Amino acid sequence: MDNENKIPEKTPDPNRSAMDTYYANRNAKRAAFRVNIEGLDNEPPAYVPKNGAARPQNQQQSVVRQTRTQSAAQNSVVRQPNPASDAQRRAAAASRPPRQAPQPQSREAKKRKKKEKHRGYNFARGLMITLMCLIFIGILTAAVSTLALSTINDILAVNKDGGTTVSIVVPENSDFDDVFEILCNNDLIHQKTLVKLFCKFRHYDIKRGKPVKYEPGVYYIETDSGVEAMLEMIKATTNTSRETVRLTFPEGWTIAKVFERIQKYNVCDAEKLYANLDIVGKQFKFYTKIPNKSGRYLKAEGYIFPDTYDFYLGEAASSVLKKLYGNFEKKWTKAYSQKAKALGMNMDEIITLASIIQREAKDKTQMRNVSSVLHNRLKDSATYPQLQMNSTKEYIDAVNEYGRFNEVYYSIYLDAYNTYSVTGLPAGPICNPGIDAIEAALDPADTDYKFFCHDSQGNIYLAATAEEHQRNTELVLFS
Repeated sequence: MDNENKIPEKTPDPNRSAMDTYYANRNAKRAAFRVNIEGLDNEPPAYVPKNGAARPQNQQQSVVRQTRTQSAAQNSVVRQPNPASDAQRRAAAASRPPRQAPQPQSREAKKRKKKEKHRGYNFARGLMITLMCLIFIGILTAAVSTLALSTINDILAVNKDGGTTVSIVVPENSDFDDVFEILCNNDLIHQKTLVKLFCKFRHYDIKRGKPVKYEPGVYYIETDSGVEAMLEMIKATTNTSRETVRLTFPEGWTIAKVFERIQKYNVCDAEKLYANLDIVGKQFKFYTKIPNKSGRYLKAEGYIFPDTYDFYLGEAASSVLKKLYGNFEKKWTKAYSQKAKALGMNMDEIITLASIIQREAKDKTQMRNVSSVLHNRLKDSATYPQLQMNSTKEYIDAVNEYGRFNEVYYSIYLDAYNTYSVTGLPAGPICNPGIDAIEAALDPADTDYKFFCHDSQGNIYLAATAEEHQRNTELVLFS
């Protein structure tokens, strides 16, 4: 029995490696162990050590075998060994090819495997970085392109939308930086830094080594204009055309009629002139002395001196007004100021009085008599509080024909200018008087007349009392 269960020891085969021998021995041990477990043999499986020596008997193993035998007897189950089956198992175990032991990898193989392992990860990471770079470059390119196009539009106006006009106000003594800031604040320039650098590079702020001067006033700028065109429009002594036109404004015309003619001959738009009246006027000393009376229509009325002027076609409103105001400043001399002071009146009162004389007198010979009537009534305001001049009321009616104000303002101005209701002089001049009317206001005839009237031929009838004036009026009406 002992001989049947023993596995013949195998001598090492010189043609086999150590690992082949190891796997062969291990397979033999497993086959023997299975036989013993299944009860095919009461003897312990043969043990074949690595060196081929027999396993020494162990007391502990005998106890295990006895315990297993006793347990099988108690259960009345005795399994007989099957020699044929045992032999088949042994043969199958012996014929099973041994397992190949893992071969140790070289350092180069490990490095190659590591590279292959990370190659896919590196490829994915590189692809992601490339995509991110392309997206960033695309965004950056789009931003730069948008910035460049916007800057080119500001400079050359190649793609600006037209049809919109923006009004800007240029204060007095404005330099390039001030004007450029105004243009930016009104959304006429969008790329402030780049466009300003371009203007500095092109020397738009300097002319012949000196800083460029800009004409103060209100300007109406088209949104489809480039920065150079906008700056040229505001520059002092800038004219869009060398072609000129000569215009004459008669004495007694109102500002409305003067501006109407200027616009008619394509010198400047009337609305631009109205918008610049005060802004340009503040550059002149005489204008700052004009009081702002309640109900006054235009502060500049009376100070657009009637004369003949040469204008450029398409001239700036501020340039036109400077010519008009400058002419008045030359005409109003110090001698006039001294005479006005001697009469106890100021410049604005004299011009207001002269405007009434201009409208009421037919010619120069009548002006001093009309002036005497007005002065006499002003001196005797207790008896004659109102001047009662038809021309003052007619002034508001004439201006209203140009649609310069609505019904509410018509009522306000009429109350301020109607000398049948207002005490003393009206709120301001009612026309632009000439030199003869101004001198007549400064030097009235020495009379005691308080009234006058005209017939249909323009002849004047003077009276010192109301009774005389009544007879003159009847004479005029029934003659």
